[in-house]
Amino acid sequence: MAALLALRFPDFFQYPNSRVIEPYGDGFKVYAVMEYHARWDSTLSRYEGMNYPYGEHVVPADAQPLLSNAIKLVSRYLVDVTGYTRAVLHFSLLLSFLLCAYFLYLILRKLETPIWWAVGVSIGLTFLSPQFPRLSSHYGLGQVAALPAIIYLLLRLEETKSWKTSAWIAATVTAFSLIHFYFYAIMAFFITFYYLFGFLRRPSLRRLFRYAFHYSIQLLAPLVFFYFWMYHGDPVTDRTPQPWGFFAYHAIWESIFTSLTQPYFQWINDQVIKFQHMDFEGRAYIGLAAGIGLLILLGRWFRHRLRQAVALAGGPFNGFLNKAFWASVVLLLFSFGYPFTIPGLEGLLDYAGPIRQFRSVGRFSWFFYYMINLVVFAELWRWVSKSSWRYVVGGLALLLLYFEAYNFCTAVDLRLDEVRELQPGQHYTDIEGVNYSDFQAILTVPYYNIGSDNLWFHGEGDIVPRSLTLSMQSGLPVTSAMLTRTSLSQTLKEAQLITEPYRLPRILSDFPNQKPLLLMVSNDKFEGQKDKYQHLLEGAHLLYETDAYRLFRLPLRTFGDRITTRVRDIQNDIAFDSLSLYPHGDFLSRDSFVDFYYNSLDSLPAEKSYRGGGGFQLPGGEKSVIYDGPLPRQSAGSYYILSFWMYLQADMAGRSFLEVEEYVPGTGEGAGWQAHQVYYNLRALDDNGWGLLEFRIVPNRADTNFRVKIHNPEMGKRPLWLDELMIRQEVSEAYRQGEGYVWKNNRWYPVGR
Repeated sequence: MAALLALRFPDFFQYPNSRVIEPYGDGFKVYAVMEYHARWDSTLSRYEGMNYPYGEHVVPADAQPLLSNAIKLVSRYLVDVTGYTRAVLHFSLLLSFLLCAYFLYLILRKLETPIWWAVGVSIGLTFLSPQFPRLSSHYGLGQVAALPAIIYLLLRLEETKSWKTSAWIAATVTAFSLIHFYFYAIMAFFITFYYLFGFLRRPSLRRLFRYAFHYSIQLLAPLVFFYFWMYHGDPVTDRTPQPWGFFAYHAIWESIFTSLTQPYFQWINDQVIKFQHMDFEGRAYIGLAAGIGLLILLGRWFRHRLRQAVALAGGPFNGFLNKAFWASVVLLLFSFGYPFTIPGLEGLLDYAGPIRQFRSVGRFSWFFYYMINLVVFAELWRWVSKSSWRYVVGGLALLLLYFEAYNFCTAVDLRLDEVRELQPGQHYTDIEGVNYSDFQAILTVPYYNIGSDNLWFHGEGDIVPRSLTLSMQSGLPVTSAMLTRTSLSQTLKEAQLITEPYRLPRILSDFPNQKPLLLMVSNDKFEGQKDKYQHLLEGAHLLYETDAYRLFRLPLRTFGDRITTRVRDIQNDIAFDSLSLYPHGDFLSRDSFVDFYYNSLDSLPAEKSYRGGGGFQLPGGEKSVIYDGPLPRQSAGSYYILSFWMYLQADMAGRSFLEVEEYVPGTGEGAGWQAHQVYYNLRALDDNGWGLLEFRIVPNRADTNFRVKIHNPEMGKRPLWLDELMIRQEVSEAYRQGEGYVWKNNRWYPVGR
């Protein structure tokens, strides 16, 4: 295994600390989070490097606290090794490969296979592991030793019946959960069904109490630890209970029994029939040998009318093998999202309690990979050991395993990449003239914030690795976030920093001091999004500039100054631009004809409204029509802006969809269709949870009508609240002034307060 790892991962040995697997996105985030936590955080529990000033617990922050806290403690009390965090991560992954093969070897030996067979199979299965591709970015899930270790320890428990073995299981569950918390869920499901099938196999009161005793040690004790360490006393109460992804990130039959990394499946896909799209999260190819073996085993099982165990191998551990196999089958079915992904049963997820927290259920199929291969190769040896052809048949099976393992593990590009700013002399802290202690946090353009599962601000270009590298080198946290299950209210506060000037961001009162922010701008992406971010440069002072990025000093007072400037400009337009503004009732516009539509919706009863006393209160799960008619002064090819205010503090509201159907009145003939994601069209945020959404509509014809619908199938009957509907020509502007306020293009600014 050591020799094969050296051949497969030469960069890990040549550049263990100076290069990275993924220089962007989720992969680079792990490096940055681990090093920031080890180097700068004051406690073992909190990661303060993102979501400033709130931070997050180290477990959902993906800080891999088992490793990063070990580095922190060694650095605090012995010698500073925080600069070797990347090497620690890389070699922990290689160690996991060694341990995976070792545990699989021990299991196969217990199942009465010879040494050469156990060695050959365990190495092949390790390199064919469905966790292998996780090394491309999800390093915590790439700990391939996790599940084989649990299988082996459960086997040992069958042998020893000792509480000490259960304590080892508890320690293993805790350790790998401290690398990635999904391991706790996967292991807990497997152990639970393992005991359930064990009890059903021979039910008795004595067995029930014995299982309950071991179960409490193995899973309940770690659960109590994580509850008090992570959740008890958590001030955040608005984490989403139903993250997005359950109906997307699941396994399908093709992702278990086929893989396009193998040439024969590529040929079938190209020449015979196209395989259904296999999401990355659901891929857990078990191998052709295991697939054929499963068909043979099931055929034998049905031939004996289900009266014989599926697996006959294993000797004294045959019972263990069958219990573990059926437990993995249940997890396989759950990895398909069953029963919730069965058409018509999707609504059951609303009643599934904690299960709703698992959005990447495809990962639960991993136990099936290990168990079906252990069963098949143990059964194969049991059969061929009685045959004079055992070495030929066994050798062919191993050749097939190794052929597939080679294709599979080499299909993933795991060459290490160089990051310029990680090289000596190129650090951000080497820039002259920038004193990072003068700032309290980093604000990024483009902005990124992922984790609330309500609003998504995707990091574009190089802003994520640049800002996180600057953060871990300088110790400055970023207001952006790439975390898990973050607070919705905190996300809305963070977003107020970068949405257009409208209200003074509430987050400013949560900042611990009045130091300015360090604004980091990615030049190439900024040019394409000036309309969204140009306002942030108002009042900012340039500190440093390269072709790729710029650093600005951004005083906190500029947030209020920009709002004041906009209010003054609106007042000046209304007061002094009377020659180009035409009255239309209470409104003024740039056109002598009415070129906008406005509906306050005050006549409609609603529990929540943005202004006035009414608004739309719509069942989220239904497609509700919010507008049906022509656009004001409609012409083909012109740009129109549909805007309204929406209550975004309600969980999942930001995940809604807007559909715009263009049709010919009278005939109903379709003339066009558009779809918009709500969160992507956020323009401004008020302090009360309401956000202004704007959608561009382009008519294909001048004589059509538009039917606008909004819905969120995940919300069921929970309501969506909308208010202040407006449609205007994009080139035009509408104004309004009243007592204590000025109004422009559906934005309302209080004055005289």
